[in-house]
Amino acid sequence: MCKFINELKKCGFKKKCIKEIAQKFDLKESDLKRYYLSVFFKDIANKVDLLELADKNIEIIKNYLDDDLLIKEFEFIKTDLKKILQKSLYIALNNGWSTNINHIDSGIMTANAGDSAEFIFVARAILAGFNASSVDVRSSRYDAIVDFEGKLLRIQIKGISTGNTISFKDRNRGGQGIDHHHQRNIGKRITSKDCDIYVAVDKQVGICYIIPMYWADKLSDDECKNINISKIAKFKENWNVLKEYNRSLL
Repeated sequence: MCKFINELKKCGFKKKCIKEIAQKFDLKESDLKRYYLSVFFKDIANKVDLLELADKNIEIIKNYLDDDLLIKEFEFIKTDLKKILQKSLYIALNNGWSTNINHIDSGIMTANAGDSAEFIFVARAILAGFNASSVDVRSSRYDAIVDFEGKLLRIQIKGISTGNTISFKDRNRGGQGIDHHHQRNIGKRITSKDCDIYVAVDKQVGICYIIPMYWADKLSDDECKNINISKIAKFKENWNVLKEYNRSLL
């Protein structure tokens, strides 16, 4: 057994021990936690029969249905549902999509991850049937555009991963030698002057929260800083927002 796993075993596999183990071996706590997650997810995935697991999920879903019409609808989609469940369960048992398997420097990876969220959205928008493209000018306040019925929508895109909150406020500029209190270094609020649509992309599985800025503009300055994703559930995978945006302004 690996020495890192053996140390965790000694303390009963409690997450609070990770910091102490990392210090013992002169490792970053975040790196060690990522290692444990990678190994344990892989160990569990290797023991699970995805086809059998999909079958059990199918039965659980069926047990929720107590209406004859719903049961008939369920039987109609059952085969397709089982196929997509197998794919989804595979992703779940691998802790989402692969992340930084080449161990890129954390600073570079943070920037790359931001780009990946942008590309994920553009690819998903194209797959959904929209004309979409990235914006290459880094100083722009929006990251992509969507052309729908001859009108261009400005899209700002942010990535989320294991967290459960989003913010309609830019991060403060940091780093050595930077005056954190200077106005130009304080993160600005994102408003409809900057973009028409704000998209939060879950980088683990590619889910997109597509939020019209006229909704976000109504939030107070305090509310906009920290929004739990449970409060934006109606925008989860709601691609109709792109179609209905201009009509909503009428």
